Amino acid sequence: MYMNLLRLRRPPRVSFRATSVISALVLLAGAVSPALADSAPLAPQTRIRLTIVQWIPSKGQFERWDGIGGDYTVSDAGVVSLPFLGALSVGNLDNEELTSEIGKRLQAKMGLAQAPAVTIDILDYPSIYVVGDVVAPGEYKFRSGLSVLQSLAMSGGPLRAAALQQSQTIRLAGDLREIDHSLLRSSAKLARLQTEMAGAKEIVFDQPPAAERQYAESLYQEERVIFKARANALDKQSVALAELRNLLTAEIDTLEEKLKGSDDNIQSVEEQLTSVKTLVQKGLTITSRQMDLERLLTTYRSDRLDLVTAIMRGRQAINETTRNLEGLSDTRRSEVASEVQAEKANLDQLKLKRDTTQQLLLEDLSNGANVNSRVEELPLTFLVNRRDKGQVNQFQASETTELAPGDVIRVSRARIADAPPEDAAALPVQTEAHVSQVSR
Repeated sequence: MYMNLLRLRRPPRVSFRATSVISALVLLAGAVSPALADSAPLAPQTRIRLTIVQWIPSKGQFERWDGIGGDYTVSDAGVVSLPFLGALSVGNLDNEELTSEIGKRLQAKMGLAQAPAVTIDILDYPSIYVVGDVVAPGEYKFRSGLSVLQSLAMSGGPLRAAALQQSQTIRLAGDLREIDHSLLRSSAKLARLQTEMAGAKEIVFDQPPAAERQYAESLYQEERVIFKARANALDKQSVALAELRNLLTAEIDTLEEKLKGSDDNIQSVEEQLTSVKTLVQKGLTITSRQMDLERLLTTYRSDRLDLVTAIMRGRQAINETTRNLEGLSDTRRSEVASEVQAEKANLDQLKLKRDTTQQLLLEDLSNGANVNSRVEELPLTFLVNRRDKGQVNQFQASETTELAPGDVIRVSRARIADAPPEDAAALPVQTEAHVSQVSR
């Protein structure tokens, strides 16, 4: 009776396969980022993580498609390049629509009965930029729900002292200089990678600016050394595989010669064994002679089988070496193509960062000329520059306006200055003329 009660109170057992399925579903539910609830399209330069999972009924478990999943960056044209699927335009798609589109394309491409589960996590949004009458204009990390007033707080609030003005100008000039050097390095590396992919023998670099010619020449020389070293490594691999194939061919020739000798020995022993059997039947010789010849014949036949097996293995090794030799160039081209894609994305980011930093430096120099002016403070005004479908739209915002990734917020405070209007109008022209000089 007591044992029956224990059996009734014992909790039901769950199979290991069911437990693994439940765990996988919980993992998928927890992996969805809160950003996926956003209905806004993905902005250019947004970094995303793509995860693709498919349920395999025969195995009773989920399998990840790591060959397609991974980290990707939306290009300035609103395109994500995915393995197997190619270029996918995401300019007008939000997260839910994009995951659905990827699942449908995979289902159609691979002929699946059911589309795989696709999830997208946003790793990093494009930064926002705050310029104008703020303490610390510059680039700031974007987060969902960020407002204009919060961006003003991130940049230190309105106005700034003359000492901060000067240090900010120096910092921006240094940043612009560093970005110019990074652009040169990225352009030189891209030229080398494109030369490798095209199979050319010499790298053709773009003409650098006169002020950066010496620095650019040192970069070009480094890329030439890397180009030559990589080409030599590829040649050495090709030569090594070709030599291995020749060595295996020579080894097979030797084994075939041994096989001929083994066949001759077997034939000779078989002839002797036939003669001895006749003599044994006539009683002219003893049976031990016959037994010795039979053992020798068995040994020769076993050696022959070993030789045949060695020849087959050698031919298999030759086929594998030939495949590796023929696929060596294709493998290298695939690797270089992947590097070219990554370097182009890096170059686009650097160009965007340079344009923004130059605009910040222009604004900083313009504000520096008015630091000592006696002004009457008026309310702040906010102008937001937002990129939409390849165009930049400008609109006036309030403190509660919600920002989007990549926005440029210009903070202005209207002033009544003592200087004549024509002098103030001439300031932007003067600062633009000095930007390159200050950055150097």
